[in-house]
Amino acid sequence: MDIFVGSLSFKLKESELREAFEKFGEVSSAKIIIDKITRQSKGFGFVEMPDESQARTAISELNGTEMYGRPLVVNESKGKETGGKPADSGRSRDDAPRSFNRDRPSGGGGYSSGGNSGGYSGGNSGYGGRDGGGRGRSEQSRGDRFGGRDQGRGGDYKRGGGGSSRRGEDRDEW
Repeated sequence: MDIFVGSLSFKLKESELREAFEKFGEVSSAKIIIDKITRQSKGFGFVEMPDESQARTAISELNGTEMYGRPLVVNESKGKETGGKPADSGRSRDDAPRSFNRDRPSGGGGYSSGGNSGGYSGGNSGYGGRDGGGRGRSEQSRGDRFGGRDQGRGGDYKRGGGGSSRRGEDRDEW
């Protein structure tokens, strides 16, 4: 049985955790979870005991016991969910929590093909809000994608312009 052990002192070592559980039976593994960045204990760990009755005895005896001045939280591990999110959480997509932009009307994501749709602006609204301010206005309201510095160069790549309209010029000017 896999056992969760929480509220561990940062001073506690895996060997000490193992010894505490070995008083109640065989321990196949004891692991304290370490933060990858700080290399410090996250304050919890897991102990695996092959005999379920010994594991249940250890849980009931050690839950609330103090180690290094901290009361342990010991219970049966609920298991690790693979892939971050469960495949079926039992909730329909309509009940799912909404992101902050989900209820806002938009023309789609990514880059737009002109007009007043999409991009990061969500329509003609601009980058940051509904008042038309900020970045990311559509090509119609800006004149061109590059704020005027690309005048006479053949238009927007997305519209099939594909580069300079003046053939044979040196592209180093860009």
